[in-house]
Amino acid sequence: MGAGLVEDEDRRRDCLDGHPLIQCAVTVILTAICLALPVYGCWASINGYKTPDFWVKVPGIEGLERGPSALAAPVFNVTLRVDNEATRRPFCTSRASAAVSYAGVQLGHVDLPGGFCVPGQVVSSAPIVATSDGLGIPSELYERMESQRRRHERVSLEVQVKLDDCCGQLPVMLWCTAVVHGQPQGPFLCKVAPMLKDGEPRPPRLYY
Repeated sequence: MGAGLVEDEDRRRDCLDGHPLIQCAVTVILTAICLALPVYGCWASINGYKTPDFWVKVPGIEGLERGPSALAAPVFNVTLRVDNEATRRPFCTSRASAAVSYAGVQLGHVDLPGGFCVPGQVVSSAPIVATSDGLGIPSELYERMESQRRRHERVSLEVQVKLDDCCGQLPVMLWCTAVVHGQPQGPFLCKVAPMLKDGEPRPPRLYY
Protein backbone atom coordinates (compact mmCIF):
# COMPACT_ATOMS: atom_id res chain seq x y z
CA MET A 1 0.00 0.00 0.00
CA GLY A 2 2.79 2.47 0.94
CA ALA A 3 4.75 1.64 -2.20
CA GLY A 4 1.71 2.42 -4.33
CA LEU A 5 1.30 5.87 -2.80
CA VAL A 6 4.97 6.64 -3.39
CA GLU A 7 4.68 5.57 -7.00
CA ASP A 8 1.59 7.80 -7.54
CA GLU A 9 3.41 10.77 -6.04
CA ASP A 10 6.40 10.11 -8.27
CA ARG A 11 4.16 9.97 -11.35
CA ARG A 12 2.58 13.37 -10.49
CA ARG A 13 6.01 14.88 -9.91
CA ASP A 14 7.27 13.45 -13.19
CA CYS A 15 4.19 14.83 -14.96
CA LEU A 16 4.88 18.37 -13.70
CA ASP A 17 8.58 18.06 -14.40
CA GLY A 18 7.81 16.98 -17.92
CA HIS A 19 5.38 19.83 -18.52
CA PRO A 20 7.03 23.09 -17.44
CA LEU A 21 4.15 25.17 -18.82
CA ILE A 22 1.66 23.40 -16.56
CA GLN A 23 4.02 23.78 -13.60
CA CYS A 24 4.37 27.50 -14.32
CA ALA A 25 0.62 27.95 -14.68
CA VAL A 26 -0.08 26.20 -11.36
CA THR A 27 2.52 28.36 -9.63
CA VAL A 28 1.05 31.57 -11.09
CA ILE A 29 -2.50 30.61 -10.08
CA LEU A 30 -1.51 29.76 -6.51
CA THR A 31 0.49 32.97 -6.20
CA ALA A 32 -2.42 35.04 -7.54
CA ILE A 33 -4.82 33.46 -5.03
CA CYS A 34 -2.46 34.15 -2.13
CA LEU A 35 -2.10 37.78 -3.18
CA ALA A 36 -5.80 38.34 -3.96
CA LEU A 37 -7.21 37.14 -0.63
CA PRO A 38 -5.67 39.84 1.61
CA VAL A 39 -6.33 42.51 -1.03
CA TYR A 40 -9.99 41.51 -1.24
CA GLY A 41 -10.29 41.47 2.55
CA CYS A 42 -8.87 44.99 2.74
CA TRP A 43 -11.19 46.22 -0.03
CA ALA A 44 -14.24 44.66 1.62
CA SER A 45 -13.40 46.21 4.98
CA ILE A 46 -13.14 49.67 3.39
CA ASN A 47 -15.85 49.60 0.74
CA GLY A 48 -18.15 46.90 2.08
CA TYR A 49 -21.49 47.85 3.64
CA LYS A 50 -22.45 47.45 7.28
CA THR A 51 -25.75 48.48 8.76
CA PRO A 52 -25.18 51.46 11.10
CA ASP A 53 -25.74 51.29 14.83
CA PHE A 54 -28.66 53.35 16.14
CA TRP A 55 -29.62 54.66 19.56
CA VAL A 56 -31.94 57.38 20.83
CA LYS A 57 -32.05 60.00 23.54
CA VAL A 58 -34.91 62.20 24.71
CA PRO A 59 -33.23 65.43 25.88
CA GLY A 60 -36.51 67.31 26.33
CA ILE A 61 -40.20 66.65 27.06
CA GLU A 62 -42.91 69.30 27.22
CA GLY A 63 -46.57 69.10 28.24
CA LEU A 64 -46.28 65.84 30.14
CA GLU A 65 -49.32 66.57 32.32
CA ARG A 66 -52.43 64.74 33.44
CA GLY A 67 -54.99 64.76 30.64
CA PRO A 68 -57.98 66.52 32.29
CA SER A 69 -55.88 69.48 33.50
CA ALA A 70 -53.44 69.66 30.59
CA LEU A 71 -53.33 72.78 28.45
CA ALA A 72 -51.18 71.45 25.61
CA ALA A 73 -50.22 68.26 23.84
CA PRO A 74 -47.07 66.47 24.98
CA VAL A 75 -43.97 67.10 22.87
CA PHE A 76 -41.04 64.68 22.80
CA ASN A 77 -37.73 65.98 21.48
CA VAL A 78 -35.96 62.82 20.34
CA THR A 79 -32.41 62.58 19.02
CA LEU A 80 -31.71 59.58 16.79
CA ARG A 81 -27.98 58.88 16.70
CA VAL A 82 -26.61 57.05 13.65
CA ASP A 83 -23.13 55.50 13.81
CA ASN A 84 -22.04 55.00 10.18
CA GLU A 85 -18.29 54.98 10.84
CA ALA A 86 -17.80 51.37 9.74
CA THR A 87 -18.35 52.04 6.03
CA ARG A 88 -17.65 54.69 3.42
CA ARG A 89 -21.13 54.39 1.95
CA PRO A 90 -23.76 56.94 3.05
CA PHE A 91 -26.83 55.75 4.90
CA CYS A 92 -29.93 57.44 3.51
CA THR A 93 -33.68 57.08 3.83
CA SER A 94 -36.15 59.09 1.77
CA ARG A 95 -38.98 58.84 4.31
CA ALA A 96 -39.23 58.05 7.99
CA SER A 97 -41.75 58.10 10.82
CA ALA A 98 -41.50 57.71 14.57
CA ALA A 99 -43.74 56.89 17.52
CA VAL A 100 -43.04 57.41 21.24
CA SER A 101 -44.78 55.16 23.75
CA TYR A 102 -44.89 54.56 27.47
CA ALA A 103 -46.06 51.27 28.97
CA GLY A 104 -47.18 50.19 25.52
CA VAL A 105 -49.40 53.26 24.94
CA GLN A 106 -48.45 55.65 22.15
CA LEU A 107 -48.02 59.22 23.40
CA GLY A 108 -46.58 60.94 20.33
CA HIS A 109 -45.89 60.43 16.65
CA VAL A 110 -44.37 62.25 13.70
CA ASP A 111 -43.79 61.77 9.96
CA LEU A 112 -40.49 62.76 8.38
CA PRO A 113 -41.27 62.95 4.65
CA GLY A 114 -37.82 64.27 3.79
CA GLY A 115 -35.97 61.50 5.59
CA PHE A 116 -32.29 62.02 6.36
CA CYS A 117 -28.84 61.02 5.12
CA VAL A 118 -25.64 60.26 7.06
CA PRO A 119 -22.32 60.22 5.18
CA GLY A 120 -19.95 57.29 5.46
CA GLN A 121 -17.40 57.16 8.29
CA VAL A 122 -19.49 59.63 10.30
CA VAL A 123 -21.56 59.57 13.49
CA SER A 124 -24.47 61.98 13.13
CA SER A 125 -27.85 62.85 14.63
CA ALA A 126 -31.35 63.16 13.23
CA PRO A 127 -33.69 65.35 15.31
CA ILE A 128 -37.23 64.03 15.79
CA VAL A 129 -40.06 66.01 17.38
CA ALA A 130 -43.05 63.79 18.16
CA THR A 131 -46.34 65.09 19.49
CA SER A 132 -49.92 63.99 20.10
CA ASP A 133 -53.30 64.99 18.76
CA GLY A 134 -54.72 65.27 22.28
CA LEU A 135 -53.91 67.20 25.45
CA GLY A 136 -51.66 65.72 28.10
CA ILE A 137 -51.46 61.99 28.78
CA PRO A 138 -54.02 59.58 30.30
CA SER A 139 -54.35 59.90 34.06
CA GLU A 140 -53.42 56.26 34.69
CA LEU A 141 -50.17 56.62 32.78
CA TYR A 142 -49.38 59.92 34.50
CA GLU A 143 -49.85 58.36 37.96
CA ARG A 144 -47.78 55.33 36.98
CA MET A 145 -44.92 57.48 35.74
CA GLU A 146 -44.96 59.70 38.82
CA SER A 147 -45.06 56.64 41.08
CA GLN A 148 -41.94 55.29 39.37
CA ARG A 149 -40.19 58.62 39.84
CA ARG A 150 -41.06 58.74 43.55
CA ARG A 151 -39.68 55.21 44.03
CA HIS A 152 -36.56 56.21 42.07
CA GLU A 153 -37.29 53.55 39.50
CA ARG A 154 -36.23 53.75 35.90
CA VAL A 155 -38.75 55.44 33.60
CA SER A 156 -38.31 54.29 30.02
CA LEU A 157 -39.91 55.38 26.77
CA GLU A 158 -40.20 53.12 23.77
CA VAL A 159 -39.28 54.79 20.48
CA GLN A 160 -40.08 53.08 17.19
CA VAL A 161 -38.60 54.56 14.02
CA LYS A 162 -39.67 53.29 10.61
CA LEU A 163 -37.17 53.85 7.80
CA ASP A 164 -38.56 53.65 4.25
CA ASP A 165 -36.50 53.18 1.08
CA CYS A 166 -33.42 52.66 3.18
CA CYS A 167 -30.46 52.50 0.75
CA GLY A 168 -32.70 50.89 -1.86
CA GLN A 169 -33.74 48.08 0.49
CA LEU A 170 -37.05 47.16 2.10
CA PRO A 171 -38.33 49.28 5.00
CA VAL A 172 -37.00 48.49 8.46
CA MET A 173 -38.21 49.27 11.96
CA LEU A 174 -35.92 50.44 14.75
CA TRP A 175 -37.02 49.36 18.22
CA CYS A 176 -35.36 51.70 20.69
CA THR A 177 -35.45 52.51 24.40
CA ALA A 178 -34.76 55.89 25.97
CA VAL A 179 -34.44 56.32 29.74
CA VAL A 180 -35.82 59.65 30.98
CA HIS A 181 -35.42 58.96 34.69
CA GLY A 182 -33.31 56.56 36.73
CA GLN A 183 -30.32 54.36 36.04
CA PRO A 184 -28.76 53.10 33.88
CA GLN A 185 -29.45 55.86 31.40
CA GLY A 186 -27.88 54.08 28.44
CA PRO A 187 -27.74 54.69 25.59
CA PHE A 188 -29.07 51.32 24.46
CA LEU A 189 -28.54 50.21 20.88
CA CYS A 190 -31.75 49.92 18.88
CA LYS A 191 -32.80 46.58 17.46
CA VAL A 192 -33.25 46.58 13.69
CA ALA A 193 -36.26 44.56 12.49
CA PRO A 194 -37.11 44.04 8.80
CA MET A 195 -40.67 44.71 7.72
CA LEU A 196 -42.89 41.77 6.84
CA LYS A 197 -44.53 41.38 3.44
CA ASP A 198 -47.84 42.71 4.79
CA GLY A 199 -46.11 45.90 5.99
CA GLU A 200 -46.02 44.94 9.67
CA PRO A 201 -42.70 44.97 11.53
CA ARG A 202 -41.22 41.72 12.80
CA PRO A 203 -40.56 42.30 16.52
CA PRO A 204 -36.99 41.55 17.58
CA ARG A 205 -36.30 38.77 20.06
CA LEU A 206 -34.76 41.22 22.55
CA TYR A 207 -36.17 44.65 23.10
CA TYR A 208 -32.93 46.35 24.08
